[in-house]
Amino acid sequence: MTASGGFLGRAARAVWSGRGAWASVARGLLLAPAALYRGAVGLRNGAYDAGLVRSRRLPAPSIGVGNLTVGGTGKTPLCRYLAAELGRRECRVGILLRGYGGDEVEEYREELPAAIVVADADRHRGAGEAVRRGADVLVLDDCLQRRDVRPDATLAVVAAEFAAAVRWPLPAGPWREGLSALRRADAVVVTRKSALPESAASLARALAPRTRGGEGLVAELFPAHLVPLAGGAPTALDMLCGRRVVAVCGIGAPEAFRAQVVATGAGSVELLAFGDHHAYGPGDVAAARAAAGAAGLVVTTGKDAVKLRGLWPEGAPTCWVAQLDVRVADDGGFLARTLDAIAAARRNLQTAAATPPARHE
Repeated sequence: MTASGGFLGRAARAVWSGRGAWASVARGLLLAPAALYRGAVGLRNGAYDAGLVRSRRLPAPSIGVGNLTVGGTGKTPLCRYLAAELGRRECRVGILLRGYGGDEVEEYREELPAAIVVADADRHRGAGEAVRRGADVLVLDDCLQRRDVRPDATLAVVAAEFAAAVRWPLPAGPWREGLSALRRADAVVVTRKSALPESAASLARALAPRTRGGEGLVAELFPAHLVPLAGGAPTALDMLCGRRVVAVCGIGAPEAFRAQVVATGAGSVELLAFGDHHAYGPGDVAAARAAAGAAGLVVTTGKDAVKLRGLWPEGAPTCWVAQLDVRVADDGGFLARTLDAIAAARRNLQTAAATPPARHE
C-alpha cells in the first residue's frame, strides 16, 4: 500500500532507477530540462572556481555535510552523529540548516537538546545567530552546493542504495551534481541502510580518490531500538519479530526504511509511503491505523514522528518510532582527527579571546 501524497516522489524514483524501456523513454523526455539544469549548475560553479564569486568562512570552526543526490542519503543522521561527537569533545554545537518542512528542525531539537539549532536559508546569517546564542563550533546540514560558505571540513554523502541509479542530473535523475563535485569535499561518506557492507565499502574505495582529501568512509544507519510515539522507555527491536507491521514514512528512501523493518524479523511489513517532508493530516493517520488493524503495529521514523505525535490517538494500534543509530567505519582515523582538530580550533579561539594584548614598553 502506498499513499497518493507520495505519487510524484514514487514516480521519480521509478524513472531514476528503472531499467525497462518505459523508464528510458521517460528519462529521454527529461533530457532537455536536465541539460538546462546541468548548464546552470556548471555556470554557477565556474563563477566560484574562477573567483568571480567568493565564498566566505564562518565565524566558528565548522564541518559541513552535503550530498550529490536528492533525499534519502542519511545526511541528517550523519550530522546528528557529528554533532554528538563534537559534544563529547566539550563543544557547544550549533547546527545550521535550511529547515525545509520543519521536521528536521524538531528532530534535531529532540535528539540533541544541548545543541543550538538554527534554520535559515542564509547560512552566514544563521551562523552568526548560532554564535550569538553561544555556539563555538558549527555543523552544516546540506552545504555541498552552498558555495557561498566555506566550512573548515566538508563531507560528501552518497547512499549505497543509490549506486545503481542512473547518474543523470535532475529531473532526469536524482543527481544534483556529478561526481566531479567530490573534489570540493575532504572525504566521501557512503551510507548504507539495506545495501551489503561489501558494496558500500567498494563504492567508498572507488569514490575516495575523487575527493581532495582522498578519503572514503562507510557509515551504517540502523534502527537501534523502538520508543513509543507518545514517549517512554526504549524497547528492543525483537518486539517486532513475527508481528504484522505497517511502516509509515515520508522520507526520500522509503524502500530502504521498509528493508530495515523487515530485517528486524517482522512477520510481514506493509509500506505506507508518503512524499518526502510530507505534512501529515488526520486522514493519513486513519489510513495507517486501518492498515495495521487492532492486532498490528505501526512503525515510523524519527523524522516523521515529530509530525505524527500530535495526531495519533490513544489506543490500538500503537505507533512506535524506530530510532536510528550511526556506526562509522573509520579505520584510518580520518574522522576522529578532523573532529579533534575542530574542537582544538575552538579551544584556541577561546584562549586567544581570553588573552589580553601584550603591553609594549
